[in-house]
Amino acid sequence: MDVGWRGKIITALGLKHSTAYYHHTQADLDAPLVEQIKRLPKEDKNYGYRRVALALKIGKNRAQRLMRTYGLNPVPSPHQRHYKQHSGIREAPPNLLKVYAIFICRPDFIWACDFTYLWVPQLNRWYYLATVIDLYARDIVGWGLSIHHDAELITTTLYDALSGKSQPAILHFDRGSEYLSEAHMDLLSVLGIRPSASAKGSPWQNGYQERFYGSFKTELGSLKDITSEGELFELIAQTIHYYNNRRIHTALKTNPQTYRQNYNKKKIIGHITLTGVRDKVSKNSGS
Repeated sequence: MDVGWRGKIITALGLKHSTAYYHHTQADLDAPLVEQIKRLPKEDKNYGYRRVALALKIGKNRAQRLMRTYGLNPVPSPHQRHYKQHSGIREAPPNLLKVYAIFICRPDFIWACDFTYLWVPQLNRWYYLATVIDLYARDIVGWGLSIHHDAELITTTLYDALSGKSQPAILHFDRGSEYLSEAHMDLLSVLGIRPSASAKGSPWQNGYQERFYGSFKTELGSLKDITSEGELFELIAQTIHYYNNRRIHTALKTNPQTYRQNYNKKKIIGHITLTGVRDKVSKNSGS
């Protein structure tokens, strides 16, 4: 039987015909998913394989293989990370997350805050972005931007968070002098918010913020074309809005805003159910 030119080449190379046809078939099976990954919205181009798997509803191992095989991995963040250790100006409080982290069962119970550096070439200046994240829904509840990383930036960011959300029981942060400043610590005392701090030189103890900034800077992209503070502010606002409302969070299996809304729906349904039970008991008892 004439096996054709492809069969002759396979035979000459000493390959198994079944293996060759398997790879051909696998490539055909991969093609639709590869096209779906390529057609992800512009904002989702920085998804890693876990989020791609959630978005396309496929296994994470399959997503990882496709992205690795076809060169579809996200572009690394263009921002260089900077770390600065601070000695602090007040005694640091204990790390309350070690005690309470496993009991984060509702939004606005524990918040964490931190700031990061952003270099804007055309403005020839560093900017400092401070954020407050809710540890239940993982959404950014407040943020602030300044050319100084000082207590004013930190307190202003906290006020921004408090303007739209309920007050948390605990606020966690690193041992930076900004967070241990008299202005910040006194504000927490007045508000009745318990402070919590990571151990010295242990940024991983504020891992929620660390992971957020890693993703945020990648999605923010290069700042080389930014020519004004207004453009920078707008770009940051858009990226945070995307993170809160569109971007799939692997731990939540959805975006933070939807996760928060789902909690609120369950709370309302639970309240209605409990009220109905109370009314039924009262009716049956004749009271």
